[in-house]
Amino acid sequence: ARHELEESDGDPITIAVHPSGDCFVCSTTNGGCKLFELYGQETHLQLSTKELPPLLDAGPQKCLAFSVDGSRFAAGGVDGRLRILEWPTLRIIVDEVRAHKSFRDMDFSLDSEFLASTSTDGSARIWKTEDGVPLMTLARNSDEKIELCRFSKDGTKPFLFCTVQRGDKAVTAVYDISTWNKIGHKRLLGKPASVMSVSLDGKYLALCVCVSILDIHVICVFVFTWLGSHEENRVGTDEMNEELEKEGRAEYGSKDGDICVVEVKKMEISHWNKRLHLGTSIASLEFCPIAGLYLQLLVSGEQW
Repeated sequence: ARHELEESDGDPITIAVHPSGDCFVCSTTNGGCKLFELYGQETHLQLSTKELPPLLDAGPQKCLAFSVDGSRFAAGGVDGRLRILEWPTLRIIVDEVRAHKSFRDMDFSLDSEFLASTSTDGSARIWKTEDGVPLMTLARNSDEKIELCRFSKDGTKPFLFCTVQRGDKAVTAVYDISTWNKIGHKRLLGKPASVMSVSLDGKYLALCVCVSILDIHVICVFVFTWLGSHEENRVGTDEMNEELEKEGRAEYGSKDGDICVVEVKKMEISHWNKRLHLGTSIASLEFCPIAGLYLQLLVSGEQW
């Protein structure tokens, strides 16, 4: 299926796909969000578009996300405004004008109870999605900026993973969501990451390169990579709590094209591809249902 946006819509910024796979929401540079619904047979799929009244004149949205159960939809604007809607009724649960200075990242917890969001100023907040109450702001030192956030999704031990910039050092921090206390942190790549994704089984955490808001017309190339093991790239486990023993693996990518897979149970790098996509902006990286594979969306050029 193919759909061309009107010139008045501007360029696409980000999309969020509903867990059912039947629809997705797209934000554009000229403001507002549109709902795209898939219909027809597998061999002849078509797209229909609908307006979303609560987001019609919302302005450019930096972050869009559906909850795991598909009952909530969240949008975080470039202007720092947070909206959480009930889906598909579009009832407004949260409309917080000053949620952040400007949104950077967001993610729903596995049980859809919480929403984590980060700001361009380095702060991170936790929201209750049922009533929109801002639960707390994650603690950080004065020299720390929390950038990306993803909840664990394997259902055994609830964690929140965050990438944190400490001056010129990049670390990965882990928070226990039962207390929201930081369990520990570790410097893995030593380089900043800018996109994060969690596998469906929660065993892998992927970080890689994203495009800027002005560079969103892209050509898509999909690459399947087997998550192998490279013993020579294994590292130690300083400053990480034993609570992580129940988790699986994590994967990290830097802004210069490095991608590594981290076994979270030991916080050891088991796979590291250096400069895998050097010179190519990566807008998204998602995992396939097939174990041991991750799917990379590479972006460049002038067409989306």
